[in-house]
Amino acid sequence: MDARMEQAVWRRVQGGSPIRAEEALLPERLEAMIVEQQADAAELGALSRRLRGPSGGALVRQARQAEARVRWLTTLHYLLTGRRLRLQGPKPSPKPAPLPEALRGACLRAQQSERAYRALGEEFSDYAGAFSQKAAEASALGRTLLNALQAQLNGKYFPQTEK
Repeated sequence: MDARMEQAVWRRVQGGSPIRAEEALLPERLEAMIVEQQADAAELGALSRRLRGPSGGALVRQARQAEARVRWLTTLHYLLTGRRLRLQGPKPSPKPAPLPEALRGACLRAQQSERAYRALGEEFSDYAGAFSQKAAEASALGRTLLNALQAQLNGKYFPQTEK
């Protein structure tokens, strides 16, 4: 959280500044992002268990970063609303998609997350720096997933045998 963002939250907490109309929508948008990021973190964890080699290790790190983004978004939501979210985690899919298809889908969702964070930063200028940082993290995730997909398609690393 940067200094500008922290000041905006404290002004609101102390009652010194009213919430602008456009900021009233932020908690609702954050809830949607939290649900998406929870699903992404779970999917990255599952994908990391299916991969071998450097791609699997990179996805483990990205899954941890996705979990950190969920915690950050949840904290921001709490600071803005004073209400603790009780969201249920994502439900696991009954049968995982083939690995290349799963990696492709995760890569596309990382690109969507990047665009969503950038849009939030443009829409809510008090938080532009923080959302820009999260967009950069989503972009790095997309590159990691793309590299893992290319490795799979080139046959460099093979998925672990599934039971």
